[in-house]
Amino acid sequence: MLLQKEPDPVKGTVPPRRASYREHLRPIHFFPLALRWPSLILLLAAGGLFYWTIGRMWLRWNNTHSYYSHGPLIVPIAIVTAWLIIKSRGLPMHSTRSSRSVALTMLTVALLIHLASMYALVTFVSGFMIIPVLAACVLYIGGWPMLGRLWFPIAFLAFMIPLPDLTINDINFRLKMFAAAASTAIVNGVGIPAYLKGAEIFLTGGKHLTVEDACSGLRSLISLLAFATLFTYACKLRGYKRILLFLSAVPVAVAANIVRIVVLTLVADQGSVALATPGGWVHDLMGFIVFVIAFCFLFLMEEVLDLLPGARSEKWLVAGVWTGSKKPTLQ
Repeated sequence: MLLQKEPDPVKGTVPPRRASYREHLRPIHFFPLALRWPSLILLLAAGGLFYWTIGRMWLRWNNTHSYYSHGPLIVPIAIVTAWLIIKSRGLPMHSTRSSRSVALTMLTVALLIHLASMYALVTFVSGFMIIPVLAACVLYIGGWPMLGRLWFPIAFLAFMIPLPDLTINDINFRLKMFAAAASTAIVNGVGIPAYLKGAEIFLTGGKHLTVEDACSGLRSLISLLAFATLFTYACKLRGYKRILLFLSAVPVAVAANIVRIVVLTLVADQGSVALATPGGWVHDLMGFIVFVIAFCFLFLMEEVLDLLPGARSEKWLVAGVWTGSKKPTLQ
């Protein structure tokens, strides 16, 4: 804790004075007492402002056919990530008049867009405004150093905001048709006759499978992108290797879903179609295994990219303790 001295006119001594959190020029590893009530008030105010938006998103998260069933997990993950960052790297604070001016401008614009989106019933835009509102609050309280330290958990909240239904349907259809065509080609490649008509895969013996919307892989793609983003941020890779690891999440998710459809097609051809359709244990099991396959691919990609020339790998967060070669510095 920084200490500053002021003359005491009575005793003639110079007693220490506890510095304000705004005067800290080095990272601190605790949350200042002076910010607890203001932060709680800001949190309650944000909850009231976005009550309608959060309610609409909650309905999307809990919909039976939702592609955002992972939504409720995003906020706890972001909070834990922020806590690990503060514990391991410290929380620098240096609020200035210019940073507070930028924060107020950002907050005003974001709230105006949020109110307009509520009036137009556009949940996606309204939900996305949660991110600049939180960023503006952090910028106002701790300045650019604090925002630079906490930008990732704030940006990570984007994965809880459902895309518009029209966009979801378009992406879903394209992924479904691509996965069905690729799976049929692979099945033919291993010597099993199959042909594709629309989204249906026809096999010998009058058997056929329908690639439903839920089998397009979009749900696993969205969930895996969230995991890959978190994994890329905390992994040991640095520089361009981290970007390549993140970009690999999309083809990895698509490839894992194609493997799933191929396995179900082979089970339907060699065994029972009932096992490969919803309700069958093979179908349900493969819905879980597709994530295992994707995660294994990501870990393998990390090791492969680590062999490439470039920035030296360095572990960042291990059980909340800094283990790098250098101590954290003020950013």
